[in-house]
Amino acid sequence: MRPDLRVFTSRVARRTFVLFVTCALLPVSALAVLAFREVTSELDEQSQRQRQQASKAVAMVLLQRLLAAEAAIGTTAEPTAQPRAIEVERPFTGVLRAAGDGGERLVSGEMDRPPALTPQQQARVATGKTVLSTERDAAGRVRFFLSRPLDGAHPERGILHGVINPAYLWTLQDEVGLQPGVKVIVLDEWGRPLFSSFGPARALPESVTRQAGQRTAGHFEWSDGSAEYIATHWSLFLQSTFSTPKWTIVLNQSKTDVLAPIAHFKRTFLLVIILTVLMVLLLSVRQIRKSLTPLERLQEGTRRLALGDLDARVEVASHDEFQDLAGSFNLMAGQLRRQFNALEMRREISAALSPHRPLEEALQACAEILARQLDLATVGFWTIESDDAPLQLRASVEPSRAEGAAPAWTPMTEAMVGRIARERRSYATNSPLEDLLPPRLQRGAGEDPVAFVGHPLVVDDHVVGVVAAFATHALDGMDLTGFGAAAGDIGRYVDRTRVENALHESEEQLRQLQKMEAVGRLAGGIAHDFNNLLTVILGRSRLLLEAMTADHPHRRSVRSIDETAERAALLTRQLLAFSRKQVLAPAILDLNEVAVGLTDLLQRLIGESVELIVNPGTDVGHVKVDRGQLEQVIVNLVVNARDAMPQGGRITIDTSAAGPDEPGAAPGSRRQARLAVTDTGTGMDAHTRARIFEPFFTTKEPGKGTGLGLATVYGIIRQSGGSIQVESELGAGTTFTISLPRVEESATTGDTPSTPAGRGSETVLIVEDEPEVRALVHAVLVDHGYLVLSAGLPSEAVELAERHPGPIHLLLTDMVMPGMGGPALARRILAGRPLMAVLYMSGYTDHTVEDGSLFLQKPFTPDTIARAVRAALDAVTRTAISAVPNS
Repeated sequence: MRPDLRVFTSRVARRTFVLFVTCALLPVSALAVLAFREVTSELDEQSQRQRQQASKAVAMVLLQRLLAAEAAIGTTAEPTAQPRAIEVERPFTGVLRAAGDGGERLVSGEMDRPPALTPQQQARVATGKTVLSTERDAAGRVRFFLSRPLDGAHPERGILHGVINPAYLWTLQDEVGLQPGVKVIVLDEWGRPLFSSFGPARALPESVTRQAGQRTAGHFEWSDGSAEYIATHWSLFLQSTFSTPKWTIVLNQSKTDVLAPIAHFKRTFLLVIILTVLMVLLLSVRQIRKSLTPLERLQEGTRRLALGDLDARVEVASHDEFQDLAGSFNLMAGQLRRQFNALEMRREISAALSPHRPLEEALQACAEILARQLDLATVGFWTIESDDAPLQLRASVEPSRAEGAAPAWTPMTEAMVGRIARERRSYATNSPLEDLLPPRLQRGAGEDPVAFVGHPLVVDDHVVGVVAAFATHALDGMDLTGFGAAAGDIGRYVDRTRVENALHESEEQLRQLQKMEAVGRLAGGIAHDFNNLLTVILGRSRLLLEAMTADHPHRRSVRSIDETAERAALLTRQLLAFSRKQVLAPAILDLNEVAVGLTDLLQRLIGESVELIVNPGTDVGHVKVDRGQLEQVIVNLVVNARDAMPQGGRITIDTSAAGPDEPGAAPGSRRQARLAVTDTGTGMDAHTRARIFEPFFTTKEPGKGTGLGLATVYGIIRQSGGSIQVESELGAGTTFTISLPRVEESATTGDTPSTPAGRGSETVLIVEDEPEVRALVHAVLVDHGYLVLSAGLPSEAVELAERHPGPIHLLLTDMVMPGMGGPALARRILAGRPLMAVLYMSGYTDHTVEDGSLFLQKPFTPDTIARAVRAALDAVTRTAISAVPNS
């Protein structure tokens, strides 16, 4: 098209042309400059944040690798021939063991000598901690060593020294994802390089070490004469973990590489400006004769837009190109507003999804942001635990939502959100539908919804939730794009939060189990020794009482000793219960029968101010547990519930059957029998729930509780192969739920009749490593007419049984002894004396009593031991008689 030269012949035309061009170009230029500054500033800040995050990521990876190497040094074995890729992953190139007597032995790899540790480092190793040390050779190369005791509990047994594999420590590219051209420098506390991607031969300027050491983290620029670099640094503090000064990680990138995106943007932007100017000139030539009013309006609109008023619009009714231009301007301004709103929405959502923020709070903030930015009437977020689980409404923006309303559950087979989650695909429509959401979310603020959008929150091919919304206006592609992008960010946050919560819960459970196990081992050992002592005290006190007359002056004192010993025996049984070292005699029980049978006793215990309700379930089944221990569990839980209701209330005992996949099911079983004790008491907070099963932890006043009740319950249930869970909230009561494996055998009925403590003349072999207990049992049995053989060790018992010329009718042996346990000893002697009866006695064991075995629990009284011996001998006699065929 040839330009019309007449446009330039008129002064008015020239002025109009100049005015038109000025009004068109100046606002665009101003907007371009502002946009250019904003974009370049954002690119620069984004690049700086990325480098800062990368330096922190490198520091965290180095710390993780040092911690992994610390964990691996104790398990390092002799190396075998491995591919190069595997060699790079080995934490150590050599491990050397230094014995306490000065001797050294190479454990794996190559290592000529141990590192020279400072006195402070040696003292730290002596306390069982790990030390990281470095050594430099004459060429300036740095070697890194990890030193730790062979046995943390006994550091004097020796020290393991490992020289860290440089490839394992410094191969960071794949894991951190550094950009090409990024160089890594690691400095020690004094600015000396520990590692440099520039190579050991290249000296670092003094400005690098000086600026990197000024602050914990930051950025600076430096030059080596040939190139300029932009650096960010991050300090990695290792003093508390490895007793070594901090390391400073410095990431360096060529200034040319950093500014490359900005330079590319400048060229593109300049080309766009040039093209824009050419278009304006061509259009101005054709439109110069038009009315100047549309130009003035366009100028005004452009000026407002350049000043940041993205809501500026131009109204032109010329019915020509000016009107079209005004429409295009308005469309551009609207799109700019929406694009800036989309960016602002992503920024607000990113800020709302901050770490350590409660999930409901973060989702509620995101719902409000989406509703405001996209002009949505209602927004709802649902989360889901598994593919076939129900959806839970976690956050919503809705006019009708009541303050503090409870979350709504939507089954997967109902409503559009369920279908979106099930089919894992988004859905959007601008046609009003009635059954897309539950009724409480179907209405906006006085207007009928005309558009719906729903998006699944999918992470790694599994659905973690759904976000859905109604709008009273049609939704276009930009709305849907922004909605989908927000759904992706929120889905990743939900998944990350779930993983973090699960990891935190697992760590807490592991710490709790380790603590319970440690205390349990200590308590079990103490209870074992105390049971031996209490056996002697109870036995001797009973013998004294039998020998004293009713008016003996010391009878009352001896009676007090006897009663105190009985209370001490009860305490040791509790210690053994929560340490899971008590001896159990399991039987097949009907859980309903046990619960109902305790009703009268429990009602007397809790008093008249507390209502007791027992609800036996159907098809609960049988369990195999120690009846006395199970009854103790129920009594402890009911008494604990009573104490939580000082003003009275209601206690409910429910029994039911449960599948193996239901929450709280006992591990490793197919079907479960469940017993729940629920109260209407004061409830517990999260801190109390976390410690409720700890031994000696109690919320009662001093002198009103030992803190062993629930610890005993926990130990009994765990030793019986079951599990126990607690659900409680402050002011909402508490529920303890016990799950035990079901068995298909019939319940054991009837009680074993007691055997009188009669006399006898049979031969009894006593094997007990505790002299006082052995002497007591010997005296009691001799007093009852038995011929008694005594041995302090299993080896002595075997020799005595082989030498004794006559029959040995009964072996009475402790279960836990040095060198050989009671069951192994019994099998050894029974091989030569198959008709001999066996009676075990112990107050501590790692196993339950074998089916059919006779057992006597320590501590016991003289009458108890006499009855048990007589019963064991009579049982063997009855068995022998029944084995004789009828003539």
